[in-house]
Amino acid sequence: MLALASTGCVAAAPPPLQPLDPEFVRTMRPVIQDDLAATLNDQWSLPAKYGEPGWEARFFCDVRIIEVTPMPGDGVSRVGLLAACTGFGREGTELVKGNFGTWGTWIVELDGIRVRARDQGPDGAERGDWERRWFTKQALNEIRRVDDSDWSDPAALARRHFGLPADAPLR
Repeated sequence: MLALASTGCVAAAPPPLQPLDPEFVRTMRPVIQDDLAATLNDQWSLPAKYGEPGWEARFFCDVRIIEVTPMPGDGVSRVGLLAACTGFGREGTELVKGNFGTWGTWIVELDGIRVRARDQGPDGAERGDWERRWFTKQALNEIRRVDDSDWSDPAALARRHFGLPADAPLR
């Protein structure tokens, strides 16, 4: 006689996302933000003068580092992150928020404190497959959670970059 019993097993929940090293985040976040902004500025051919005297535009990025995965090689790591990049311009003594920007997940490869590669992944239907290939399930859950959080306002950074006073008008 064959007896079957149910043990009530349920698939185990995935382990929690590994905590990030605060020193790593403090050190690498500005490096990654600057690199992404420079990359987008190059892709969009910014800064551009648009034929108007005194006009300059560029991207400013805020990133949230989600997970860090060590890779073979001393000091080499892959960083999964969420980035919000906004375009700002300077026209005379005013800061102008552009009608251009980008938001989404990125994979950045670091070699020590240098970004050696970055990938924003594809647009459209393939994006979900790309994210599942590069991010752990825990990281994807964290991305959804962080997506709803407050992002820093890059206007202060843009004012400093363009040499404008902190109270320069924003339009």
